Amino acid sequence: MSIRLIASDMDGTLLNPQTRISEANIQAIHKLEQMGTEFLICTGREYHDAKAFMEAAGITCGYICLSGATVYDKAGKAQKKIPMTEENTADVERIFRSFSINMDLLTSHGRYTTASREQKTKSARSFLSKRISSSVELEQIMNQYLDSVTFVESTKSLPEHTAVFKICGNDILPETVLDMKKEFSCYPKLAAASSFPTNLELTNANAQKGIALKAYADLKGISLDDVMTLGDSDNDSSMFTQEFGWTVAMANAMPCIRDIAKYHTKSNEEDGVAWAIERFVLGEK
Repeated sequence: MSIRLIASDMDGTLLNPQTRISEANIQAIHKLEQMGTEFLICTGREYHDAKAFMEAAGITCGYICLSGATVYDKAGKAQKKIPMTEENTADVERIFRSFSINMDLLTSHGRYTTASREQKTKSARSFLSKRISSSVELEQIMNQYLDSVTFVESTKSLPEHTAVFKICGNDILPETVLDMKKEFSCYPKLAAASSFPTNLELTNANAQKGIALKAYADLKGISLDDVMTLGDSDNDSSMFTQEFGWTVAMANAMPCIRDIAKYHTKSNEEDGVAWAIERFVLGEK
């Protein structure tokens, strides 16, 4: 059993706590390219966002984005898109409103939010200040983010023919996240997961990382025994099923991922992706 395809999450996995790809991770991925092993991004981020990180690192790869709702090949061509249905979005909006939680919507027409600009400014500043030390850079990135978001009152305010791929709630009390997940467990047409304890993400039930990864491997003629997955959070769990030959949890992973992983690596602060590649693929450690 050899490793022919490596599928890696980004936040908390490939990206370090400062939201950057370390030089060690970059070099390890380049070594994969030289030996013909494919590296694939599997992320909750949007395609253009994820691609910017990889291009800056000089890495060309395929992408499974928005937690499995969209798939792109190395050339940037969309291979598959699985939007939420009208029923999906109506169910999510109703439940979010019942918990008084704002929605962030990732769509075919960009990002929308039902939060106020003041609320998004506060949450963006809180999130970014933990990762960016320069006040000038912080303000620049925060303003870029706010300019990329359109503020709406509800999904009814979206432009006509807008496809909604993912709906997120952030800055939620952890106990409320658990209550909302329990509520959504009654909706089999929806997939609910979290990137961290105060976050909740909803997609079409057919739009999950693991489902998209299986289809991607099948298209490439790669056995799931020869697939390595790397992740840290609840929204990676569909990539950590027994069908995949090499499931590797980061040292900083949530217990739900650490407990089901077949293998473990170092944290995202310790170049855990590079360590796993060197140990399991290159045999260097």
